[in-house]
Amino acid sequence: MSHPPARDPYGVALGAMRQFARDGRFEPGDPLVVTDLAAEIGLSPTPVREALACLAGEGLIERQKGKGYFYPVLSAAEIIDLYELQRAYLHAALTVHYRGPLSLQRAAAAASGSAGVVGLFDAIVEQTGNSVLAAAHARVAARLDTATRIETRLSPDDEESVCMLAAAAEARLPHLLELLAAHHDRRCALARQIANGLRTGVRAGAGIQAREGQQADAASPRSG
Repeated sequence: MSHPPARDPYGVALGAMRQFARDGRFEPGDPLVVTDLAAEIGLSPTPVREALACLAGEGLIERQKGKGYFYPVLSAAEIIDLYELQRAYLHAALTVHYRGPLSLQRAAAAASGSAGVVGLFDAIVEQTGNSVLAAAHARVAARLDTATRIETRLSPDDEESVCMLAAAAEARLPHLLELLAAHHDRRCALARQIANGLRTGVRAGAGIQAREGQQADAASPRSG
């Protein structure tokens, strides 16, 4: 009689935390309360704490000594550093690990239904077949997730995405590399505005929490 495979609590917790981050569940500055997260996904606190420690090691979240885990608020310099890393990984995928025109066309086909350039970037790296490069790029993309959403609001890249997708579909590698360089310069120029947007979100969230606390205090019965 066969038995279902044993559940790996750490793997479940790690997968859930990554999915929460991808879904935009966490906002910059949010505290990540182990007991609350554990209760939500139906696990004990231990595997959740271990998963958060792993993600802190990857830079996806941060641990503040004596305070716990938080979703990070990136500075403009940190955003640019991550953009530089992403550009380096994409350049490596299109030069050192390039597998020919067909791989570029496959990447374009895989990304054709996605919005913006994120799907295309993922597909370009995946088409190299290099799992180490793909994992490194995925970590950087995850750390940039919230910043990328703000970047899209500040400067929608619809036309830019269409041009990149067309260059990939037609396997025009030199032109695609030029477009990537221009994209990189444009987004780096927005880094300060993006960082301000992240901090504004944190301040707005703190203001909402303070108002909710004041309202709760006003509504509660007073003794004496």
